[in-house]
Amino acid sequence: MNSIAAPNRTDGGAFTGPDARIDLVRLLLAAAVIAALVITFTPFTVTFNGNTDNGNVINQLGYSGLAAIVLAGHVLFTDRFVLMSLMRPTWMLMLGWLTASALWAPDPENAFRSGLFTVLAMVSVSGFLCFPRNPRHFRIALTIGVLAAVLLCYFGVIALPGLAIDDGSDEGGAHLGMWRGIYSHKNIAGAVMGAFFFCGVYLWRCGDRMMGLAVAALTAVFVLKTGSKTSTLLLPIVAIMIVFLRLIAGRRLLAIGIAAMLVVMGLLTVGTVLSPALNDILQAIVPGTTFTGRMDLWRFALEVFRGHEWTGFGLNSFWQTPVVGGTEKNFELSWDPRGSPNAHNGYLDLAISLGWPGLGFALLVLVVMPLLDYQKVGRDDESRRLGDLFLMILTYLLLGSFLETFLFERANPIWMLVWMSVAGLRLLAANNVRGAAAPAPD
Repeated sequence: MNSIAAPNRTDGGAFTGPDARIDLVRLLLAAAVIAALVITFTPFTVTFNGNTDNGNVINQLGYSGLAAIVLAGHVLFTDRFVLMSLMRPTWMLMLGWLTASALWAPDPENAFRSGLFTVLAMVSVSGFLCFPRNPRHFRIALTIGVLAAVLLCYFGVIALPGLAIDDGSDEGGAHLGMWRGIYSHKNIAGAVMGAFFFCGVYLWRCGDRMMGLAVAALTAVFVLKTGSKTSTLLLPIVAIMIVFLRLIAGRRLLAIGIAAMLVVMGLLTVGTVLSPALNDILQAIVPGTTFTGRMDLWRFALEVFRGHEWTGFGLNSFWQTPVVGGTEKNFELSWDPRGSPNAHNGYLDLAISLGWPGLGFALLVLVVMPLLDYQKVGRDDESRRLGDLFLMILTYLLLGSFLETFLFERANPIWMLVWMSVAGLRLLAANNVRGAAAPAPD
């Protein structure tokens, strides 16, 4: 938002003065952008295809058009300092490696198209952060976008249960009766609603008590009804951990605690298929754990990945391609990888797609730099609350990514929320540094 990058501007919430109409347009545009990104351009899609919808014409037109609108909005409304803050060199390297992966992909055209539309979606997210003139307008836009998605999900459950509630036709009826709302899978719905829960907490902390309570309650109930064990378990853990560490320790200790939790989660998930000792620890803690067959899927992916460690297969160039489809069925595996849309581990999928260098860039961009940015966020109430919101959403979704794949998946609303948090922390930190460097008035 522009007030983050232009602290000299007034921060009033009313639409008054000569720019009132422009401010209203900016707010409504921001609300429309976030609503489009979290609702997606294909709501109530009942077939879960992971990231294979990159060739969907509706998605291509939708994200292209949205990015074009946002770019035009930046030209008209956005402070130059904000735009420069978003041109972070490390981000540019990440995006460069992502698009370069098309050069060695089996299908370069598809890989390049995937990279291009991923970048366009990330550009679209920036509009939601930059267009509101001040934090109050940002909260209004956020409330509109979140409520639009949440109420549409509940509308689906009530009026369109055949689309919004799993009928048990997939995976042997294991998901029968679980809510998915406007999304294609219960796990997507669970992660998105979990992130929205933190938006409710943020609104409550900012004084919008009734709205914050309503959003938190509606989303918490929906998370439970999705039956997503990962989303349900992580929600209280992240909330309690961040609140507790914020009360007893400083930001640095909180960042270290989050980094440690991510490392432990990595060791106890995909790490267990690399190290028998880690698997023994996991089985001692939770006997018989296979993460619903994911461990077999990870073993298969790592075996096929050998020989491609430095380049990967290219973005969206592994699952549901001849690379996997051409393998023989392994009857010892509990999950046939030839029918899987992804590895159900976002970090492993990044390594498979972009190689170890690409995974390294991603960890730097999504984990290390946001945690450093959080420590630079301003100490005023507005910045502190907003920084906490972005940190909670980011932590929640990064932990969930050890069991689901959505990182750099441009048609996935979970990825939109991840990038919103990363870019939001960047803008908050940049504004604070700019304010500290500004000369004192005479």
